[in-house]
Amino acid sequence: MAEKTGGLEALTTLARFAAPRLLKHLAGGHAQAPLEPLRAQMAGVPLDELDAVAAAHAARDVEGTATKWTDTGLRIEAGEEVTLLAQGRLAMSKPLDIWVGPRMGLWGRIGDGKVFKVPAEASTLRAETAGTLRLIARPPGEWASPDGRFLPGHEDPSASGTIDVMAIKWRRSADEGLARLVACGLKGSLGGLLAAAEERIRHGVETPEGWHYLWRLGEGELYDKGKPEEEACIHCRTAADVGILQIPAERRLTDSLKLEWEWIAHELPSALPEHIQPTHDYLSIAVEFDNGLDLTYMWSAALPEDTIFQCPLEWWDERETHWVVRTKKDLGRWLPEERSIKADYERAIGGKVPEKVVQVWLIANSVFQRRPGRCDYRAIRLVDGDDRMDLC
Repeated sequence: MAEKTGGLEALTTLARFAAPRLLKHLAGGHAQAPLEPLRAQMAGVPLDELDAVAAAHAARDVEGTATKWTDTGLRIEAGEEVTLLAQGRLAMSKPLDIWVGPRMGLWGRIGDGKVFKVPAEASTLRAETAGTLRLIARPPGEWASPDGRFLPGHEDPSASGTIDVMAIKWRRSADEGLARLVACGLKGSLGGLLAAAEERIRHGVETPEGWHYLWRLGEGELYDKGKPEEEACIHCRTAADVGILQIPAERRLTDSLKLEWEWIAHELPSALPEHIQPTHDYLSIAVEFDNGLDLTYMWSAALPEDTIFQCPLEWWDERETHWVVRTKKDLGRWLPEERSIKADYERAIGGKVPEKVVQVWLIANSVFQRRPGRCDYRAIRLVDGDDRMDLC
């Protein structure tokens, strides 16, 4: 029989999470060291070098308390490349030391195009639409739609802090421009960000073919396509971020439909039970149904195997159910899995059974405790008798 989590367990977990953080906060241990503004550091770039490669650039402080988008003043045409360099953080809870950096809290929009998240502190994008580049600082998961509407109750900011952003629109290619600016030998955080942006262009993470990131959490660099000579087809690496990778996988939910996969976890992003919001950092694989619900099979650092619980996060608590299928005792070895999806749905969620599976997801979250998590996947497939859909 699957075990469900209770209120006492949640209170115990919260106390274990909060106590050391509150003590450190009272001792002043969570203070952030002051950062030299990027606009000031930009003065170290020779003007002739900057003018040779940059069509325009702009520095802006994007405030976490702002209710409206920050206009950078940069007009971007479709097809042009822009590099965004960012530093700073947004605090959701200073006493509990819960915060996100630019790769989780900085969002952009070009004209009336779709919102997008900056996937790293130093990243380059090629514009799909034309318009002025605007920025806003928000924690992940507060969007209601890709056109920039927020979930009810999230119209006002929920975090404080500032993200310092430098946006550079290139005359030709970002590759060429970054190489020339890196060669200037800048020190400090700007030099590091420019070098990181150049490195990502040359040796960036490659999203597995056919898979895409869930727009509500934004693009990321958590999942990398495995090379042909490697054991894994997908690598997952998470640290102080969150991402959901999805692939369309439509099949009728019959009694015999199964999800099969193999995985190996090297490191889990939580040190505590994951069933409350401040400790909800985990690695998992999920099935999404045509009724909008999903069932996710996860690793746990401290919950017993076969524990079932509703997601503790807002919005997700109405949609997602977690099932612990592996624990830390299983770390470090490849494990084959096979789940009867309909039987699992009836046991974990109940109610009217949906007609179809529509997508398979990979989930990695390390936002709250900011601990690294690492796992690899291979042989992901939906199987129903002789019908087999290979996804990885």
